[in-house]
Amino acid sequence: MKLLICDDDILTVDIIESHLDCAALGISQVLRAYNGEAAKEVIAAEEPELVLCDIGMPLCDGVEVLKYVYENRFEAEFAFLTCHEDFEYAKAALQYGASHYITKPFEMEELEGVLRSMIESATKKRLDRIDQSQARQDSVMNSVLRQLSYGLWGTDRASVDAMLRQNGVELSADSRWNMVLSCSDMTDALSCGWRSELLMYTASRLHDEVLAGYVGAAYTLLYSDDRYLWCRCFIPAEACSRKELFARCRQLSQLCVEHASLRPAILVGDPFQLYQAAEVYRQLTGKMERLRFSPGVICSLENVDELCVPQETYLDGPNLLRHLKEHDREGFLQYISTTLNALPGSADNYKAMDALRSELVYLLASCLRDNGLSPEGIFSRKDVAALNTSSVRSARDFFRLAETLYAAVEEELQQLQDSADIIARVESYIREHFRENINRNDVAAVVYITPNYLSKLFRSKMGMNLREYINQIRIEEARRMLLTTSLSVSEIAGRVGYDNISYFSTVFRKQVGMSPVDWRNSKREDGEVCDMEE
Repeated sequence: MKLLICDDDILTVDIIESHLDCAALGISQVLRAYNGEAAKEVIAAEEPELVLCDIGMPLCDGVEVLKYVYENRFEAEFAFLTCHEDFEYAKAALQYGASHYITKPFEMEELEGVLRSMIESATKKRLDRIDQSQARQDSVMNSVLRQLSYGLWGTDRASVDAMLRQNGVELSADSRWNMVLSCSDMTDALSCGWRSELLMYTASRLHDEVLAGYVGAAYTLLYSDDRYLWCRCFIPAEACSRKELFARCRQLSQLCVEHASLRPAILVGDPFQLYQAAEVYRQLTGKMERLRFSPGVICSLENVDELCVPQETYLDGPNLLRHLKEHDREGFLQYISTTLNALPGSADNYKAMDALRSELVYLLASCLRDNGLSPEGIFSRKDVAALNTSSVRSARDFFRLAETLYAAVEEELQQLQDSADIIARVESYIREHFRENINRNDVAAVVYITPNYLSKLFRSKMGMNLREYINQIRIEEARRMLLTTSLSVSEIAGRVGYDNISYFSTVFRKQVGMSPVDWRNSKREDGEVCDMEE
């Protein structure tokens, strides 16, 4: 870390520098300044993490230097060296974030103690920034892989490439990947005292670290009901060979047993190109519905049928979905009732009931995906999750699940057709979140439709694209703040969602016809501006 010592008494600076054990403290460089203006120049040029600064100095005092650090958002731990014990100085130090206030004369042990505290604080802040930055990057990657696996960006190379560029993701639609699915019965883990949220977090981290070789939560996507935990992990093909991938799967299985009381069934897909993710996910999901009854098994797609116990198909998918398409609730439920009565043994046969439940869930989830909708909106609901677990107990419980799923899926499909409702929800979401870095994919995920469909629908109904509408809402708020606050233009730009003040000014000028400063000045001349802090 860099340390700046600023004092108009050169002897004080010399003594501090010569007596500090910089190596032990982890200080790599000591910078010097003998007045406030020089200190600001050094801070701007070198950005030291630690600043020891006298208060009473020529040209500008230490409080002005601290204020300069605060207003320009330099990441520096600041401590005053001063002969003053006046409360006003201490008040200023606290106001602008000074870490310590050391009164001269002081002992070197005291100063080193203060520096250790400042270094600890600076290190923690740096690590927090790294963690936050990684969390944001992980969230972006996770969102991209989720939308790709659901086919929300299309399934052709050009569409996926365009969406990757639009989202600023440095991946190619042609890049090669492996996908691994796992399914774990959570019953034992939950009975051992695991909370479901912590269990999901642990499983996600294990999959990312063991399979993808990444410490974080970027490449693993989760879904769970009250009993099963489903994970799908994307692994860059260059990360490991096929042989090494299976070795990693064996390691994952062992760690899940040892650390999370889970015995996952693991299915390894064939290598694919990124734009093919939706088809690969659909293929693996269909196989995993059967493999999940074989906990601890690890197999490839080519030999999964040999390891799975042959399973009878109970539902006629096209016939079942025809009732849904025709809004024939009675026909749908009658078909379910007939199927339940025809189950082998009795309607309470657990294995047959669970297989039937898997078929029903898979068919309805596929129906949603085929219409560009995400099934997670339904299957993550608490009432559906509870029924999903209890449905294997009896024919009555299964029928309740079928009723609930029919109503939920029909509602989602109806909302897809009701464009006015979609636009209203989009407008509401944008007005609530316009200050954030939202994009077309974020908005589409809220209303469970594809980004391409949302763009076409929004333009046809609103006469503008989503980005233009978001800018319009932001500029409306910016005009209000220019009128009612004395915040600077850059502060207002940040508060309404713009990181780049130049871009904010360009958008403002395009919509209003003049720059933010000129517009505020014109309103001030008209007496409309109220200079009050927000």
